[in-house]
Amino acid sequence: KFMKNILCFLTLFFALFTTKTFADNSFFDELIIDNENRKQIEEQNKMEESKTKASEILDKKIMDLQFEQKKKEVEEEKEPEIVYDPAPFGLLWLAPKEKIEQMNVVLTPKTFKDSPNSFIASNLPKPVSAFESVLVSFGENDILWRIAGYGLPMEDDDKATNGLKEYQKFYGIFDEKYGNAEEFYTAAVVNVDEEVMLKDGSKSHIIKQKFIEKGDDDFKEKLMSGDSVLYAIFRNDTISVTLALMANGEGKTFIMVDYRNLKINDLEHEKMLDAL
Repeated sequence: KFMKNILCFLTLFFALFTTKTFADNSFFDELIIDNENRKQIEEQNKMEESKTKASEILDKKIMDLQFEQKKKEVEEEKEPEIVYDPAPFGLLWLAPKEKIEQMNVVLTPKTFKDSPNSFIASNLPKPVSAFESVLVSFGENDILWRIAGYGLPMEDDDKATNGLKEYQKFYGIFDEKYGNAEEFYTAAVVNVDEEVMLKDGSKSHIIKQKFIEKGDDDFKEKLMSGDSVLYAIFRNDTISVTLALMANGEGKTFIMVDYRNLKINDLEHEKMLDAL
């Protein structure tokens, strides 16, 4: 019985000792591992940590490269930006209204016969001091195809001397830039009462017609009434320009320039072919 009690005691002691050993494993590690081994283990741990960090950095760089490559591929898939031809006053031919507004041009709606979607354009990129206002038209297809400039009204005499001078100046500019100039002039016709001497020595009166030529007396008056019309057309392969001399109701003369992009005809033709 005594031996049995000792055996039980030893069994219980061993069980308690084993539990304590597992609980204080770090304590025994400290006793078993000397300083040199501990240093090696620490260095090994640092190396493992460095490898892990290096791997993470490498993975991040690979992901960044993949992202940039994907971004580049997406950008290459985008449609190339449309390049518009330069137009008068710093505008862009055949550009949509939104594109013109992105240039900080202010567009004020204006009803204009035969030119839908028209606006008075201000804050132009390249304003010209000789013009009081500029009208732009985008048409039904929302592309800039027409630009009209209205010159500053000028005080003038009956012969429209100042107006003719301004007209001739711009005539030379447009002839140099666009060429193929054609001038058209409709002369006003007035009836003149002329006294004539008959063979018998008596006097009589006859009515003769007189044509008012450019710069004659009353030329400005005939411009105001529309009886006299003066304009010229210039053109190249893509642009047509009409220059006209006009006079308003106050007797002031001014020039009017009407630019039209001829490519609009090709675009409308292609659109019609596509629709039909």
